[in-house]
Amino acid sequence: MSEDGALWAGRFSTPPAPEAHALGRSLHFDERLGQADVRASRAHVGALMAAGLLTADEAETLDAALAEVGGGLASGTIVFGDADEDIHSVVERAVTERLGDLGAKLHAGRSRNDLVVTDLRLWLLDAGDRIVGRYTALVSVLVDRARGYDATVMPGTTHARLAQPVTLGHHLLAHAWACSRDIERFTQWADRASTSALGAGATATSTLGLDPAATAERLGMRRAFANSIDAVSDRDFVQEFLAVASIAATHLSRLAADLARWTDESLAWAELDEAYSTGSSMMPQKRNPDTAELVRGKAARVAADFVAVAAILQGLPVGYHRDLQEDKEPLFDAVDTLDLVVPAITGAMATVRFDVSAMRDACAAEGLYATDLAEALVKLGVPFREAHRRTGALVKDLGGRGGTLTSMTGEEWETFGVPGGRALLDPDASVAAHATPGGPSAQSVGAQADALEAFLAGR
Repeated sequence: MSEDGALWAGRFSTPPAPEAHALGRSLHFDERLGQADVRASRAHVGALMAAGLLTADEAETLDAALAEVGGGLASGTIVFGDADEDIHSVVERAVTERLGDLGAKLHAGRSRNDLVVTDLRLWLLDAGDRIVGRYTALVSVLVDRARGYDATVMPGTTHARLAQPVTLGHHLLAHAWACSRDIERFTQWADRASTSALGAGATATSTLGLDPAATAERLGMRRAFANSIDAVSDRDFVQEFLAVASIAATHLSRLAADLARWTDESLAWAELDEAYSTGSSMMPQKRNPDTAELVRGKAARVAADFVAVAAILQGLPVGYHRDLQEDKEPLFDAVDTLDLVVPAITGAMATVRFDVSAMRDACAAEGLYATDLAEALVKLGVPFREAHRRTGALVKDLGGRGGTLTSMTGEEWETFGVPGGRALLDPDASVAAHATPGGPSAQSVGAQADALEAFLAGR
């Protein structure tokens, strides 16, 4: 390393201007890659030894020094200097300070270009595993709660208007299925992202006889790069992760929106536990659904992180460019956001109290059964469009003269064409009749819960 501390200073006669150094310095956010950098460097030591560029003793000494540096980073005993550009230069400096010329051999056949992207992949794979674990816990909670309410009737809605009776268990599993797809997407992303770039060098590999495949195996990654230029310039693994994260955050936002709506006093279908509510600084009576609202709002933040990286990458020529340094802050922000919101909404869903009676009372709205009436006509041979028209006309006529479906006489039901039609105005009967797989009946909810538990167990 040169006297001014920069890894690349040999070509230059003057140090960077302070403002240029400040612009390029990334240590304040990429220090979280420290353990990944140590891990990648230790794998590279193995590659150098296999290529005959280090003796076994030298490799052992370097490996031990890197392990010591990793411990120092974890404990905070390694002090960052003003000249340190990034975490990669910190690790190399710390090793060289310990070993002198032997430490200076570490970077042979390696560029920060291939090191940075490998570090980021390693770090993000670990983060992805952690996030999948959090989503798995959320799905498990949703399934558990759904089993407890597999026959609890409530109004289903479309356009935020009353539609048809469903069950609370069915509604909760709608969110569980969405989150299960998020788990699948993160898992599929991880398979593609598990690619080592070490050995690609700056853009054209090296002449030192390194074996990228063996290095990838040392790192526990599934494959080595296929093209060295692509290896150092590819950030689609970041962009894809952020796309998946944005979809996942959107699903959390929708769950949170339902939670906020159900706990609204105008519905009073549920009550958040006090641990997931907040008060008002002015109104003593308030219990606000801040947890749900913050989860709902933070989906926009994750989506913005995706847009930021997409904007950085679009139009960027292939090959490494310093613009790519800007991928990390949006990525770290998205990971940090998911790490916050998934446990919060999981806790809220695990502890929310549902008012079964209030949900059943809401099912007294007669419009919920209009579709069942139309389908009763269809079962009697009436074409659906005619059945739809007749039912709509009946509802309109009753509304115009202050009547209700429940007040209709047996003769009026005969005239309508559905003898005994009043029996259809029952939420339990309606839900039980919707026994199609994937529907709201208790049997279907149980089957869905079984399928989701099998999905989680198979991971």
